[in-house]
Amino acid sequence: MLDSGASMHFTHDINDFVDYEVITPIPCKTATSVTSIIGKGAIILDVAGWKVQIQPVYYIPEITSKLLSLGTFLLDGLLANGSASSIRLFKPDEGRNFLTFHPRKAHGSIFVIHAHLSKEAWTVNTLTSIYSIDYNIMHCRLAHPSKDVLRQARKNVQDFPFIQFPHDNEELCPGCAQGKMSSQTYPPSETWATAPFELIHSDLKSFPVESYRRYKYSIVFFDDYTSHAWTINLHSKDAAIGATKQVLAMVETKYKAKVRKWMSDAGGEYKSMAFLALLKELGIEVLQSVPHIHQQNRRAERIIRTLTEKAQAMWLEACLPQSWWEFALEHATHVYNRTPVRRLKWQTPYFMLHQEKPTIDHLQVFGCGAYIFIPEEVRINKLSLRSEMMIYLGGAPRVKGWIFMRSPNNIIFTAA
Repeated sequence: MLDSGASMHFTHDINDFVDYEVITPIPCKTATSVTSIIGKGAIILDVAGWKVQIQPVYYIPEITSKLLSLGTFLLDGLLANGSASSIRLFKPDEGRNFLTFHPRKAHGSIFVIHAHLSKEAWTVNTLTSIYSIDYNIMHCRLAHPSKDVLRQARKNVQDFPFIQFPHDNEELCPGCAQGKMSSQTYPPSETWATAPFELIHSDLKSFPVESYRRYKYSIVFFDDYTSHAWTINLHSKDAAIGATKQVLAMVETKYKAKVRKWMSDAGGEYKSMAFLALLKELGIEVLQSVPHIHQQNRRAERIIRTLTEKAQAMWLEACLPQSWWEFALEHATHVYNRTPVRRLKWQTPYFMLHQEKPTIDHLQVFGCGAYIFIPEEVRINKLSLRSEMMIYLGGAPRVKGWIFMRSPNNIIFTAA
């Protein structure tokens, strides 16, 4: 039965589930009494041969009807279209019916779906492959963004699959809890640049652990208008001026533009005579925050926090060594530029800079394992393995491929 008053999907029959787990009882108020939710899981409806998975569905033995929540479907991104004869739920990007409900009686006001629960062996056994891409997978692929970002990603990036969103009381993502939890945020600003590269924010981030390639620092560059970010890893603070020259040359060569203003803190790497002379020779106005007043350089501080939280969430969830932070940070920057931003009215920084929607079909979950083909030239002999399990660390720079960590000696391996 379709219920516009139900807050979640419910069933009273534990045999409906193809995937079930017991949960700590949650008090729940029905129309006539107070009871408890004692479990949740997934069900599969067979609608005229079309298999539809619905989850989470909550188990309450005391109720007498099986309820599907209209509000939950709408929050998951489905659209509803109804009349006296039917209520149709469909996916906005496909236009195809997801579920159709009809009156239980002629001229009735209670709408039900004519389907039966699929318990076929092949359906249950292949559940994980049929529905392998879900909210958690996309949450991990896109470097642990919020639910709002994922909801908008369906509209603003290509290749985004249809997924069902969990409720707010669902258990917290461990990667987010360990890598993104904070006590407060900086207050927002109301003034922004009006053109790309009109104002660049920059700051330097130091890491307590030397990275795989012996980097100790990372410098971030943030365009105030597009919110696009670039990061360059450094062996020492002295290399900041070389990284800045590289970014200024990229802006001029690749984007046919010039940086007008430069905002940074009062750190020593930004106050050196050589650094200030570089900017002044190019006619760039230099802006700096008061020493130790980090809020005045809040946009650079905020993007560093965003990127490092994403990176830390990814490598902690993947249980990777701390020294691999350089790969997580590079991947986090790449993903950030391709995810919607609230300030940009849910457009992506990539779109604001390039005026085209980014594609995400090349992204995988950072730190996941994959069997990678070993070219014949790399094998020890003709009897060696043709593929090996390696750890995915993101896209390879300047080539159309990916980088992986190869065991047991932890050697970087590039594959297409």
